Order: sequence, then C-alpha cells, then structure tokens
Amino acid sequence: MSNNFDDNNNKNFDNFHNNLENNISSSNSENIINYELTTNSPLITKFFKELLQELYTFLINMEAFYINENFHLYEITNNYLLDYELDPKDVLEIMTSNSQNIFYYSSLIGYFYQYGIGCKVNNDKALEIFTNAIKTTTRFSFNQKNDVMTELTDDITKLNETILQYYYSLFLYKDVIIRRKNNYKFNIKNAEKGDPISQFYIGNCYYYGINVQTDYNKIFEWYSRSSKGGNIRAMYKLGNCYNYGIGVIKEKKKAFKFYLKSASEKFANASFMIGDCYRQGNGILKDGNKAFEWYLIAAEKGHRSSQYIVANYYISKCEEKWFYWNRKAAINGEINAQYKLAEYYLDNLINKNESKAFKWYLKLANQNKLKAVYLVAKCYRDGIGTEKNLNEATKWIEKYVSLYAYKKPPITINDFLNGNGLWEDGFIQNVEKSLREDELSKMERGEYEGVEYNSLKGTDIRNVMKGQAIFETSFETKDTFCVIVSKY
Repeated sequence: MSNNFDDNNNKNFDNFHNNLENNISSSNSENIINYELTTNSPLITKFFKELLQELYTFLINMEAFYINENFHLYEITNNYLLDYELDPKDVLEIMTSNSQNIFYYSSLIGYFYQYGIGCKVNNDKALEIFTNAIKTTTRFSFNQKNDVMTELTDDITKLNETILQYYYSLFLYKDVIIRRKNNYKFNIKNAEKGDPISQFYIGNCYYYGINVQTDYNKIFEWYSRSSKGGNIRAMYKLGNCYNYGIGVIKEKKKAFKFYLKSASEKFANASFMIGDCYRQGNGILKDGNKAFEWYLIAAEKGHRSSQYIVANYYISKCEEKWFYWNRKAAINGEINAQYKLAEYYLDNLINKNESKAFKWYLKLANQNKLKAVYLVAKCYRDGIGTEKNLNEATKWIEKYVSLYAYKKPPITINDFLNGNGLWEDGFIQNVEKSLREDELSKMERGEYEGVEYNSLKGTDIRNVMKGQAIFETSFETKDTFCVIVSKY
C-alpha cells in the first residue's frame, strides 16, 4: 500500500515541481512577470490547468450541493489568482479573446460573470455563456446511492465540461436543490420507501434540526438505514454517531468500522477520520505510517486539513514536497497553511517573493486574523512586498491594537511606528502567544470548531454535535492538532 502511495505522490509532486521551476524562472526578485500575458504564456497555461483540476477535484469529492460549496469554489478561484499574482480582469479578457478559449474555459467565464470576478456581476451574460456551452457537452452521471459525480478525467476539455454542468445546474436550480435536501415532508416519503439518499437527508434534518426537533435516536436510526442502503456519507455520519455517542453508546471500534467502510468507497472526510483514528489509537492500534497513508488519500481528494497534515510530515524531510502540499492546503482555505506559505515567500532565499507574502498576509488580515493584521502593518511600515505607506501602517496597527479590547496589547502604536522592539525575540513570542491565547479563548467560548472544540466542551452532546457539524466545513484547523503528525 505504501509503495503505491509514494509512487502517486511522487508523480503528482514531480509534475508540479517542474511547472513551479518554470514559473519561478519567468519572474524577477519582485515576482513581476517579465513576459506579456497571453493565452500561450506558460504561466497562464499552468494557471488554467491547475485551477480547473483543483475545482474538479473539489466537485467530484464534495457532498453534492452542500450549503457552503459556493464559498469554497469562490475561495479556490480567488486564491489561485492571488498566488499567481494575476489580475482577474486580464484573465477574463484572455478567456474571452477568441472562440477556442471560450470553448475551453466556458465554466470559468460564466462563473466570473456570475460572481463579478474581474468584471461587474452580470447574470444574464453568465446564463448566456452557460447555456451556449452546455449544448455541446456530454452529461455527467450521478451515483444514485450517494448522489455524487462519478466521471473521472484529467483532459482539460472534460474538466471544463464537468465543472460547466455543475455550475449551470447550480446557477439554475440552487434554491430548488437546497429546498429538496431540507424538505422533510418530501424526503420522508421516499425515505420510508427505502431511498438511501432521502434517508440520509432525513438523518441530516434530525442532526441539524432542519424543520424538525433534533432527535439523537432518529439521527442514528436514519443514518443506519441509509448506510445499509450503501450511502457512503451515511456510513461516515454513522461513524460519528459511534465516535461521539449520538443516539448510541460510544464505541470507538464501531466508529472505526463505519469510517473504514465510507473511506473504502473513497469519501474524503472518512479517509481523514481513519487517519485520525490511527494517529490517536481510536478503535484501532496507533500506527503513524497508516495514519499518514490515510491522510494522504484524503489530501489527494482535496481535503485541506489532510493536505496540511501531509505537508507537516514533509516539513523536515523534503522542502519541495512540503511546499506542494502546504500550497494546496492554502489554496483550499487552510488558515495555518496560508500563514506558512506567506512565511515561505518572505524568508526562502531561493524562491523569495515578498509581493506574494504581502498578498497572503493581507488576505488573512482582512479576515481579522490577529497575527496577519500586525504583519500587514509591518509590511506597510517597512515596504515589504508593497510600497512604504505610514498612513496604511497606522491604520493596520490601530486595528491590531483594537483587537486587544479585552487586554493590553504587547506593543503600543507609537512604539510600533518608531520601530521599537520589532525584532526582539520576546516581542515576536508575545505576538505568537497572544494569537494562541486568542484562539483558545474562542474555543472556550464555543466560537471555534473541530476536534479541539469537542474535547474542550466535554460530554454535552449538543456541544459535540455543534463542534462536529462546524468541523465538517473545516474552515480552520489549529496547529496544536496538526503538528502532532510531523513526528511520525
């Protein structure tokens, strides 16, 4: 098993690394592209192919039409634009410059118009692009037991076609699809007749309290029935029931059994949990090697927390592989990976790129991430990756201080603007310590998601369910959780 993983991982990495070297060689120390951006530019060709592959990977492995899919798709698209330092207006112009490009990139063009990426929002234009393009495509198929796309390909035309049909369906029927999933009266009829998808949706209604009162016994009942019908997501949720004691007595071995069933059918969340079981010894003996293998499976399917964990595994073993996986995790929205990617661009002697570092810090700062707010202020003050601008530096350091409303900040505005204490070890440690304390405080107040949230909140089943439900969207994963794997 390990040999196959290593072969596939090395193949994907080698392809990426060759393209990375080409991209690096085509830019100067400030990463200003030194050739005109055209359809045939190596950077543009790589950008389109990589973006389509990432979107495709996400779509074929996601829970069909789940509630946050638009946010994630939008984030992936904009993170690629950020990391390639491309103006979305230029990208849209290239995609619409000729009929061949419109054919190849119709899914992206329609999506850009729909969400105003590089242009004003224009739903009429988006619909026109989607409708004209959809006439020439072949329809993808759904697995009737699991309601997921099953077609697999790496051809750029097929990538575009599959993404196009998803975007087109979502454009026209998003509200209908969401109502269908959340419609208890509609689904209960089909569920009683034995439809595993409807049974899964009924389980979700009881799990999340959608149109019915939360009922732990009903959660377990309906996920069990759907699981028996072969629904891989229900198997995963049933594993959660046994893992956290939802409607049933906690039984880690049974949790592992159902996670493994789901993971064996290639469900990424379940693969991640199998990795976690092996890492922690939950329901199975601890095995660091097997944990890594399952995290790698999930990472290949676009699971960003797993990508970050795999990156940490390589951090002291292979810088190139660390970069490959950390960048993937960052593109997919993993906060810690985004920090580390920015630090890499800032500090790496060979691939130093202060402009990219600044852009990633700015993205994080705009989400009120404390450390990033400070670092953006510092970049403006010292001209790192951007022009010096004391007005902007003042604005951001004031914001940094304001985020310490409940306690004294480690530095004053005047001290910062005067450069005092900037590089003292104690000060930098205070910044990091304050970040960790802030995150811990949020977890204790119930504002954070994930495994740590569950462990902190104890045995109250409502808190366990809340933590798990939010964790499945995987907005953030804390360093305290991920770095453990790096010792394997």
